[in-house]
Amino acid sequence: MIKENLMLNIRENTKDLHAMAESTGFIKRLFAEKASKDSYAEYLFNLYFIYKTIEEEMDRNKDNEVIKPFIYEELKRAKAIEKDLELLLGEKIKEMVPLKSTGVFVNRLKEVSKSQPELLIAHAYTRYLADLFGGRQMYSLMENYYKVHREALNYHVFEEIKDIRSFVGVYHNKLNEINLTEELQDKFLNEVNLTYLFNVSVSEEMEFKLNKSEK
Repeated sequence: MIKENLMLNIRENTKDLHAMAESTGFIKRLFAEKASKDSYAEYLFNLYFIYKTIEEEMDRNKDNEVIKPFIYEELKRAKAIEKDLELLLGEKIKEMVPLKSTGVFVNRLKEVSKSQPELLIAHAYTRYLADLFGGRQMYSLMENYYKVHREALNYHVFEEIKDIRSFVGVYHNKLNEINLTEELQDKFLNEVNLTYLFNVSVSEEMEFKLNKSEK
């Protein structure tokens, strides 16, 4: 595998799972305008644990030469989600527990942090760039259709990133420049596929739970 083609390989090897992640489970329901403000809040509650773990584990490995360039304070979402959940859930948050699939996802993040921390970038790349590309659309959907107040939409706002297209270009270039062995590049591609599967799993479990409650 040629290092300069890492981004191309990521796109080619993950395009089907990428499409699946955007069109199944709770995400499909959300964009079909068949969800609710409460179910969105529960989904966000689960995302909180994923982002919190990605951010904590990347910070834990901040001296790793591969990880260091990918730690952007302006990308971090856990604190933004925490603010949203305070408004959306209030005291109800004390009674909530994460989905099983969320727990599995979190355990995987902690596992790679210990065994092969460079693979954390695969998870960060997949989540953050999806947020950057879809943030405005999600913001508009949640505000206009689901009537979520702007003060509870911090997750979708990247105030410190003025030019998203330029930022994403820099991020992509950094991915192509990371110094990985051929074996580690293969593992990286596999991990991107895994993170899509984990995200799909959370979305599908959320959808299953909602379907069950509606019967």
